[in-house]
Amino acid sequence: MTDPAIHTYTADESGIFANAYVLQTPDGVVLIDSGLRVSDARAIGKRAAALRGPVLAAFVTHAHPDHFNGLPYVVGDDVPVYAATAVAKTIAEIAEPKREQWQPVYGQEWPDRYRVPERTLGDGCSVELGGLRVTLHELGAGESHADSYLMVESGTKRAAFIGDLAFGDLMHSYTADGHTGLWLALLDRLERELAGVPLYPGHGSPADTRLLSAQRQYLLMYREAVLRISDGRPSLTDEQKTELTAVMAAFLPQAALPWMVGLGADAVARELAEKAGP
Repeated sequence: MTDPAIHTYTADESGIFANAYVLQTPDGVVLIDSGLRVSDARAIGKRAAALRGPVLAAFVTHAHPDHFNGLPYVVGDDVPVYAATAVAKTIAEIAEPKREQWQPVYGQEWPDRYRVPERTLGDGCSVELGGLRVTLHELGAGESHADSYLMVESGTKRAAFIGDLAFGDLMHSYTADGHTGLWLALLDRLERELAGVPLYPGHGSPADTRLLSAQRQYLLMYREAVLRISDGRPSLTDEQKTELTAVMAAFLPQAALPWMVGLGADAVARELAEKAGP
């Protein structure tokens, strides 16, 4: 995909290595996701401004703060923001609780305001901006409570912006929303649906569908380890979470943010226990 140029901003570890993408067209720029912290958002805004074109629109791939928090600081109040209907609804529901949870950790780096995407799109709906066709594919719950991916087309070139449906080996995966079974089903679907299309993830480097295969392997390993260590119970003790973290660190030795492993342990244990039933 040579036109538009795709510029990537990647946060550091404190910003959870989140990617935001600035797509440069002859008519202006299109933003995909917007970072976690105030400093991330301001850096993304400077990157967009340096391209000397108006921001035509912003898109949000899914309902996690490291992808929607920065919107007010990057695009203000006037630029249209698009998202799947369920993504916008979920952002409206979780933005304040997430601030209450994380602002004590991040302080002034956590935004004091947020923006809910007001241009909602149904599955398969497209928007044409700056010579691009952006088609939204709504996926439902997976890595988050509301996921989607964006297919961006320019002439015969295509690229898919897949949010956090695959992390690669950069970092451990976020599993705390507890939908890993649905996530695995989405990976099976997208491996067929996105064959031959370059994939731009919310964390990590662009790749092909092998990125989805690697994510499947991670989730299968994580679920098996949680089930074994919890012995089918809906939660893990602190000692069991430490054991789980060691197992996943051995599985993916180079991955950053090992605290993510324990963060999602109870949610996945509960998910698996409910699946097993009485």
